[in-house]
Amino acid sequence: ASGMVFTMLLVSCCSSLNIRARPLVSNSPFLSIWNAPTELCTERTGVQLDMNFFSLIGSTLKTSIGQNITLFYPDRLGYYPYKNEVTGEAFNGGLPQLSLLENHLKKAKEDIQFYIPSDEQFGLAVIDWENWRPVWIRNWGSKDIYRQESIELVQQRDLSLSEAEARAIAKMEFEAAAKSIMLESLKLGIKLKPNRLWGYYLYPDCYNYDYKQNPHNYTGTCLDIEIERNNELNWLWEKSTALYPSVYLESALRSSRNAQLFVRNRVQEAIRISYVSNSTHPLPVFVYTRPVFTDAYEEYLSQDDLVNTIGESAALGASGIVIWGDMNLTQNKNTCRTLDNYLRKTLIPYLINVTMAARICSQVLCQDSGACARKKWNSSDYLHLNPENVVIQMTKDGKYTLRGQPTFEDLQTFIEKFDCHCYAGHSCKPTADINDIHYLHACISEDICIQISSNSLSNVEASEEKILSNRTVFSFTSQSEVVLSTHP
Repeated sequence: ASGMVFTMLLVSCCSSLNIRARPLVSNSPFLSIWNAPTELCTERTGVQLDMNFFSLIGSTLKTSIGQNITLFYPDRLGYYPYKNEVTGEAFNGGLPQLSLLENHLKKAKEDIQFYIPSDEQFGLAVIDWENWRPVWIRNWGSKDIYRQESIELVQQRDLSLSEAEARAIAKMEFEAAAKSIMLESLKLGIKLKPNRLWGYYLYPDCYNYDYKQNPHNYTGTCLDIEIERNNELNWLWEKSTALYPSVYLESALRSSRNAQLFVRNRVQEAIRISYVSNSTHPLPVFVYTRPVFTDAYEEYLSQDDLVNTIGESAALGASGIVIWGDMNLTQNKNTCRTLDNYLRKTLIPYLINVTMAARICSQVLCQDSGACARKKWNSSDYLHLNPENVVIQMTKDGKYTLRGQPTFEDLQTFIEKFDCHCYAGHSCKPTADINDIHYLHACISEDICIQISSNSLSNVEASEEKILSNRTVFSFTSQSEVVLSTHP
């Protein structure tokens, strides 16, 4: 009996150990990554966008190579089989089970070497294949063409089969072929470019899209059946070296509680899956978002929306955010100027807020050997700087600085609301007592730093005297609101 008690205690103890993937960039618990063809603004319109804050930058254009984030669309990696869902036209066999895997992998090898010529460069490699889904039942709506044509393929070989028999065989053949092409493509990429973090865009998904059907009763929950279907993809999670879920917002979720629930549950499902392959070495999770709404490409996300996407991702323990955009952002001089204004006045100040808060929390709770995540994943606790004590400023030359310092109470809030998740392979002892902190020096860039000594912790205020003149000040007055003011 005593042995049983010891075993139960051991399981309880060890299951509570929090571990997360090591950061791609040293001392950067939360990365901001840009994935859009914004070089077109400079080339075509002369509008120069300042991208210096982003740790990784990559264009989505087919001609762009050697980037530290590479996105492989269907026409950029091998011979991906798919159908035109409107006309029915087949490309590369149309169905996974009709593709020639050997030919595909040969071409995929050439494509990987073309788009990622360096063997040493670290970065992300994201495969974006969305035409069909490897779990048979998820090919609903317009994607049902893959199921119907798979059934017809089986029936053509054996006319004696019943509908149910043909469907069962078709399901088995489709899923086996889909698994094969996805898995072998992934393994090839990892073998050729092991310094890249390989995974599929929009994997995992939990299909919690019912916010329009049930706007007043929406919970955002990933249904048990979808979690079970995600578990059927364990073969994919076990071979991936990163996860790339998506939290793109439609305008129906604009500045709403439903957006928060939509994103929270999707990211949390990715966090769950990140432990499937190896619970002591979980996969990094990089969350894809957009600066605009999917159905209103001229409308940029507000501060509330940024909290509901970027803020949620950081607080739940994601390794970073990937901000994706298409050529609608760079159509002409006006759209480029609008983007430039949004970056300078809204997006980058918020990213600075979250990134610095994550960095401070990492140092306070984990001594830089881990990262912070909510104690209660379904809470609304965020990694934000306290706007009463720290303000973000922009100087006349467009550089950002921080004025003020976190107080004793601010750091105590991190300890109360967040847990330390130690980086895999690192030894760290989470801080439980604020009195153990004697010194803090956190930087997220050359110019953006906060330094605190123990004797200054108890008496820090961001007063007007500390705010230099001729600076634009971004003051986060609540969890989700930013007020922009200029001091003459």
